[in-house]
Amino acid sequence: MAEEPTNDEATDVTRRSVLPGTAGLAAGAVSGMAMAGGAEAAPKPDAATTIAAAERLAASQDSYLRRKQLWMFEVLDDDGDGAVTPADTMQFAHRLARLTGHAEDSPRAQQMEATVNRIWHALVVKPAWVPDPKRLDREQFVTVMANSVAETPDKTLQYIGVVTNLAFAMADEDQDGRVTRNDGIRLVTDVLRVEPQHAEHAWTVVDADQNGYLGYAEVLMAVTDFIISTDPQALGNLALGRI
Repeated sequence: MAEEPTNDEATDVTRRSVLPGTAGLAAGAVSGMAMAGGAEAAPKPDAATTIAAAERLAASQDSYLRRKQLWMFEVLDDDGDGAVTPADTMQFAHRLARLTGHAEDSPRAQQMEATVNRIWHALVVKPAWVPDPKRLDREQFVTVMANSVAETPDKTLQYIGVVTNLAFAMADEDQDGRVTRNDGIRLVTDVLRVEPQHAEHAWTVVDADQNGYLGYAEVLMAVTDFIISTDPQALGNLALGRI
């Protein structure tokens, strides 16, 4: 588990208080949970049935979510070969480590790598939503993202919190609970490959109080909005939705 942020603002904003309230903004197709009790478990569907159902859900999800998922695909497709692989996600972790001054063998970088690997297994390999869990093309990536938001929202929200927590800790070099404007814009342009003018716009939106820095809570809410919210006026969508 990632370390909790040390500043007062971050510690006051736990996953319990921040994340669950946003889950209702997801794709609008969150499946009902089975009632606990003595009922016999339904037989597990075969792979073809699981994949077909996952593809149908992805095709019916909100178009705004789909657009953002395709943007995330382009960010993660590190070598530009039209697919996202575990190696691509590792490169994303390495870019973040380099840009925040952490060697690839540093404890922070290794923690991020381990977390990224766990997320891939939890959201791609284990659910069996796609034919090949080692390589996602654009539509398969959308299928995984759509189903993770709609079918496993608690797990998705948990991993959003863990990755944001780790990334924030890596960027907050002096551990004062803040990321400054220059560092924030540099990370958005170099790690997320956002055009400088869009990065500037994102900063002005997320730094709503214009104090020149971002706390963990501000970053967490923006990232959560961007991944699961269908509201164009949500903070994270105002920041990155125009990309």
